[in-house]
Amino acid sequence: MSTSNPEAVRPKREPAPHNRKALYLLTLLIALMFFTLVLGLFDGQKYGQLYIFAYIMTIVYAIDGPLRRNRPWSDLGFKRGFGQDFRRVWYYFGIDALLFQILPPTLGVAFVFGYYNQLLQEITGRLSVNFGSIEGLSAVGGLLAAALVLTLFEEVVFRVTIQERLSWFIGTPAAILFTSVIFGLVHLIGTSGSLPVILLDVAGVAIDGMFFGIIYAKTHNLALTWATHYTADVVGLMALVFIL
Repeated sequence: MSTSNPEAVRPKREPAPHNRKALYLLTLLIALMFFTLVLGLFDGQKYGQLYIFAYIMTIVYAIDGPLRRNRPWSDLGFKRGFGQDFRRVWYYFGIDALLFQILPPTLGVAFVFGYYNQLLQEITGRLSVNFGSIEGLSAVGGLLAAALVLTLFEEVVFRVTIQERLSWFIGTPAAILFTSVIFGLVHLIGTSGSLPVILLDVAGVAIDGMFFGIIYAKTHNLALTWATHYTADVVGLMALVFIL
């Protein structure tokens, strides 16, 4: 009869991700995001790109699980079944990535209240492209190439990391809403305008973020939310050039 202690041979279990340490780290990352956001809004010329540091730290935090703690890469939305997941959420994709980019609801509200031209100027100003010139139109291709990378980073930061981990502690609907507001605020760096225009601009980006968040919450598929985000950017940019 063996006298060995079963506790001594039992494999050591990795702590659950929903622990207090995870909450502290997530809170720190969100505080860093807000800090860099405030600095960027205070002085866009000097601190406008500082939020990228918060992005980098969030991505490092996200990939630490699979690289050092033996977490599955599926925790970061790397999974198969793109087509199957797309069939589950195709209507969300269609509404946000296509319909809302061609007919933005916030531009409709702005038109009703007389802020249409100001809001359109705010949106195009964020892109740093002069749509009235040949040089500006030639820069559209560069924007689309840059957006391919930036949208991936944003999905890893906002949906895969902040939203997903917030949902552990406050629930999925609240996590989607909170993350979408941060997502909208970050896009204000380097822009200016009256308060109604700023609020409409934030609301427009936040609405996009909510759709991206819903798609990720339903599928946990990074490739799908990335594709939705990038398609929305492409369609929105083309709408600015050729329609709006």
